[in-house]
Amino acid sequence: MNISLLLYLLFVVAPIGTVLHEAGHVLGAKSLKADHVRLTIGSGTIVNTFIIRKVQVRIRAIFFLGGSASSERKNMYKPSELIWIALCGPLTNGFIALLLYILYMIYPSSYLLLLLLFNLWIAIINLVPFRFKEKQSDGYAIVKVLTKR
Repeated sequence: MNISLLLYLLFVVAPIGTVLHEAGHVLGAKSLKADHVRLTIGSGTIVNTFIIRKVQVRIRAIFFLGGSASSERKNMYKPSELIWIALCGPLTNGFIALLLYILYMIYPSSYLLLLLLFNLWIAIINLVPFRFKEKQSDGYAIVKVLTKR
């Protein structure tokens, strides 16, 4: 991998893939009439906060390193609704990967391929149940809901 592709991966592909993934969770929560929704991009100090369509967006200094989405509703979510919200992130990345694949077949490019593969990777890896410190995958969240008694 050359340096331009590496920089593109770090500063363009990773943030775009993360924003799309977390936006998927936001759309899932909004579809279930969430009262409060927050989208956070990156880690570190908050550098900007704004509201788009009743969604609080926070951008952190290290914008290319992770993200999260959270939502609250006056009436508690049902287990099936929690699963839906968790699935919306990986489904969004999977759908975007499919669109990028079609585009890549028409306009082959290393940059497009990297964006496609990263979105596919996010879709797949987030369905695998795992937890690392206080972070958990969407697959882990789903398994937790399914095994709760």
